[in-house]
Amino acid sequence: MVNKQKLKWGIVGAGNIANKMASALKITPNSQLYAVASKTLSKAKIFADKNGVENVYTYQEIVNSKEIDIIYVATTHNFHFDNAKLALDHGKHVLIEKPFTVNAKEATELVRIAREKNLFLMEAIWTRFLPSVKMLKNKITNHEIGDVKQFNISFGGFVGTEYEKRLKDPALAGGVTLDMGIYPISFVCYLLGELPIDIKSMARFSDSGVDEISNYMFRFPSGCLTNICTSYNLKMKNEAIFYGTKGFIDFPQFWEGNRFTIHFHNGTNDINTTVNVLENTHNNGFIYQVEEVVRCIQKGNLESKIIPLNETIAIMKVMDKMREEWGFSYPFE
Repeated sequence: MVNKQKLKWGIVGAGNIANKMASALKITPNSQLYAVASKTLSKAKIFADKNGVENVYTYQEIVNSKEIDIIYVATTHNFHFDNAKLALDHGKHVLIEKPFTVNAKEATELVRIAREKNLFLMEAIWTRFLPSVKMLKNKITNHEIGDVKQFNISFGGFVGTEYEKRLKDPALAGGVTLDMGIYPISFVCYLLGELPIDIKSMARFSDSGVDEISNYMFRFPSGCLTNICTSYNLKMKNEAIFYGTKGFIDFPQFWEGNRFTIHFHNGTNDINTTVNVLENTHNNGFIYQVEEVVRCIQKGNLESKIIPLNETIAIMKVMDKMREEWGFSYPFE
């Protein structure tokens, strides 16, 4: 357990996602960004100057620091396992940017090490912690639209140039499923409180050899069916719709939004009531996952109930199964 009033954070990786986390740490109580590490020292120094970070370290130096309580791993997917393992082996709590690892084998090993060493470990799927998503989960759990029978989610767009190399390169564990598909997959599992028992999927591959469009169909123990389509190479509507026996919920921009609409009916095709729900969210949604990490560590909890480690492993297994069906593995696996 860490009894300090403030947790001192180190960030490994100095890219776009690390900058967003740095901004969140600045405005989150009980957190201090103490150091950054990058393979490219000049990149780390630019990051440090931009974010007011005092210490610029190598990977080895940042895990050796006795000042640092927790490491946030923000490198490309292919390095998540090695970077997180290094931090855990040196007694650091770890938050890993999604996807947790490339496959379930790596995820299982990190969880084993963390539990053996009594260290906190969590996957940073920041959308799970948004107030709007928590409210939505409550409404679904409380059967406000009756028994939920169908989820339809689209999530895609043309990837920006700053993300293009990472998403399109097999050597960096690119592809839409690990990078973007994990959001709706995790979203559905969280809202239902279940893991899929039947999994069907297909993918279209890019010239570089990674999945650029992927579709997933799941059936859950409750009987709920899910259709998910995702792409880094198509502009999609980007919304989630949940159909229940008493109505349906439309959630535009579901992965970051703060507004959704509930449409109620009485068992006919006529909508008799429409309710707009707004749950204000900070413009840097990372603060909510940071707050959860701090709360867990200060209470001595080694994982979060909002995204438990066994569920993280299980979702990695889902994505492993789909990639196996496609005959798609990464060159380093």
